[in-house]
Amino acid sequence: MELFWEILGYVIPSLVVFGTTYMVLRAFLDREQKMRLLEYRQANLREALPIRLQAYERLTLFVERISLNNMLPRVRRQEMNVSAFRTALINNIRQEYEHNLSQQVYVSVEAWNMIRAAKEETISIINRNSMSLLPELPGVELHKKIIAELAETEEEIATQRVLVQLKKEVMLLYGK
Repeated sequence: MELFWEILGYVIPSLVVFGTTYMVLRAFLDREQKMRLLEYRQANLREALPIRLQAYERLTLFVERISLNNMLPRVRRQEMNVSAFRTALINNIRQEYEHNLSQQVYVSVEAWNMIRAAKEETISIINRNSMSLLPELPGVELHKKIIAELAETEEEIATQRVLVQLKKEVMLLYGK
């Protein structure tokens, strides 16, 4: 029995030392892992932030380019009739949209849905106004009709709502 107590006298302090060493080592390794994860996230953020900001810039430019106030004078040519002007406007919107499709990866789902809705609303305004005109009339008539509708509309158009959303998201990137 004395041998048992003697062995127990050696085993218990050894277990205490082992347990303490294990806990200290585990805490140290956990802290190291958290530090490495934090460093990885910071490095990732440093690399991703400029790309995300560029995406917001490109989408802002897209929204500005499909804004009817900006697009109508840019796309219209003197020789265009209503039908050709309508086609040119819609093609311009679709080309701009396709050019910026990949940017959806860098913005929120809400912002991207708003961008798609703005594109569709803009096309809808063009189609609605062109349907009430004869296709062979000069394109300037469609231009005037769309501008008149925009002037009459009191509600904020989709492109303006998108710009507000994009600005909010950029401010969130900066923690403001």
